[in-house]
Amino acid sequence: MEPIPETLQALDELDASIDDLELRDRLLKTAERAREVAPGLVGVSLASRELDATFTLVATDEEIATLDAVQYVASGPCVDAIDLGHGIATSPDGLLSEPRWREFARASAAAGIHSTLTLPVVRDAEVVATVNLYGAAPDTFVDRHERLARVFGAWAPGAVTNADLSFSTRTSARHAPDRLEQRAVLDAATGIIAAQREIPVEEARAQLEDAAVRAGIPVVRLARVVVGLHDE
Repeated sequence: MEPIPETLQALDELDASIDDLELRDRLLKTAERAREVAPGLVGVSLASRELDATFTLVATDEEIATLDAVQYVASGPCVDAIDLGHGIATSPDGLLSEPRWREFARASAAAGIHSTLTLPVVRDAEVVATVNLYGAAPDTFVDRHERLARVFGAWAPGAVTNADLSFSTRTSARHAPDRLEQRAVLDAATGIIAAQREIPVEEARAQLEDAAVRAGIPVVRLARVVVGLHDE
């Protein structure tokens, strides 16, 4: 597994007192340790409550980041877990049984994801982040919850949540595309969100852009997913 481009960019933006190369190596080694526990693991991301962002640390490709973004314009287990304060394991059948998770389930199936596991990161008795794991098979995480929790508990509170990540340049880089075709997709996705949530168009666009930034993917990529799910 390798970091997506946005992850490499975020590592470059770490505080000068932090060795970003060392942190990158630690993150990769941690992901590989997790993959030894769960060989079907295909993606890892971190949702930080403190930063109000979902940061894709390691993934096979951008599809994992797109799944994270879908949850913010719909809902999904990784988003719910950070509020509930406990881990959630899912499979395609389980996802489809939850009405509020159906869009996430459909996007997961399209990306070849057949199970997810979300583990909370706790500090001072509060959930400050969640580690989101994506599996290629329905049984990727079966009987592996405790071992995976130990793998990520060794680094999540210290190496990541204590690092002063700056997302300001990532946010400013996510401007709306200039191409007319991309603008049309953005407008369509915005209209869908506004209609579904019964909110003003301006608020819907802000939610779409925020979800894309939090997942570290281009906003137009998320917009295409939203439109695609609506058209099915």
